[in-house]
Amino acid sequence: MLDDIREWISDNLRYILLVLAGLVLLFVIVSGIRLITGGSSPKNKKAETAQSTAVSKTDTDKSSVTTDTSDSVTAAPIAESQDQSLITLIQSYYQALAAQDVETIRVLTDQLPEDEQKKIENSKDIESYSDIAVYSAQGLQEGTWIVYVKYSCKYANYTTTVPGLSRLYVCTADDGSYYVSNGTMTESVKEYIEAQQENEDVKALIQSVQGEYDAALAADTALAGYLQNKGQSATNALYAADGTELTIRTNCNVRAEASTSSDKLGQLAAGTKVVKEGSEAEWVKITYQGQTAYVRWDMFE
Repeated sequence: MLDDIREWISDNLRYILLVLAGLVLLFVIVSGIRLITGGSSPKNKKAETAQSTAVSKTDTDKSSVTTDTSDSVTAAPIAESQDQSLITLIQSYYQALAAQDVETIRVLTDQLPEDEQKKIENSKDIESYSDIAVYSAQGLQEGTWIVYVKYSCKYANYTTTVPGLSRLYVCTADDGSYYVSNGTMTESVKEYIEAQQENEDVKALIQSVQGEYDAALAADTALAGYLQNKGQSATNALYAADGTELTIRTNCNVRAEASTSSDKLGQLAAGTKVVKEGSEAEWVKITYQGQTAYVRWDMFE
């Protein structure tokens, strides 16, 4: 029996070797294909699917985060405040502004920058603020308020009062008192305030005050001219109300008429105080040594 098997193997050895060589070649080909394709077995296919799903989910999550970020918090509407502590703070603040009382303003605010202090000290033409109404809305953080202050402003030497509107940011101190925040605001707070300003109720308030302001100046052209040129010291003398005390800026001639060719009545030294009695073209009318006289507008501070 064993001899028969040996004889068969000997007779068919060539064919056996060919079959074995074919099997080896087939194994090499299959292995090469799997190596090139990364071995995409069902297990690997599942992993690839899971990875693809994870990427899609990550993209979706990013999209959701972006959407949530862009949907900013809706700012609260404004309403006339009934908070007496808040009203008292605002009234005190504006009384101090009119009086150029920087020490009181320091108490009512968290800080007073040097440039703001100089601005307050140089604002000497405002006599008073009256008819103060406070409109407030909840700020971004608890204990903070966006405050719109409507008021009537009285300028020196003018009887007409003009309405105004200012925006303040009020915070709560540790002891529960309120103060006006002049400090640096975070970007989120700034964005919230800007968003709140786009509310229809705020726009309506601004439009209402602007209409009252325009009407007041239309009824008092002298005050309108003064405010239009406010800050331009050379022209303030022309638009100042009659009866306003003016200061001579530099040594100048005094003329009998509103012309450089008219008779010279004398001279005024820098720093001299005179009272405006009227104006004519580019000349301010005054009284000089008991008679009517004129000084050019650019000779005044």
